[in-house]
Amino acid sequence: MGRPRKYESEAARQAAHRARSRAQWVEIDRASYEQHTARLEALQRAVQDAARRGDVTAQACTAGSIDTMLENLAKYFEAR
Repeated sequence: MGRPRKYESEAARQAAHRARSRAQWVEIDRASYEQHTARLEALQRAVQDAARRGDVTAQACTAGSIDTMLENLAKYFEAR
């Protein structure tokens, strides 16, 4: 005897998959994604350049990844 079916039909299985997918992922159009990525990369370059020139704030926020840099910026300004 096999295990009981989790879904009554293939359509129910697909609907559950789509619902889980919508709960996990965000849809964004490619142009918006690319603009957002370009802005973040420009910010990271600007912070790194400012840090090299001796800017204390930039030095406190410099990081290897954009995510870490954003976390450092948030921590820096939250502490002020």
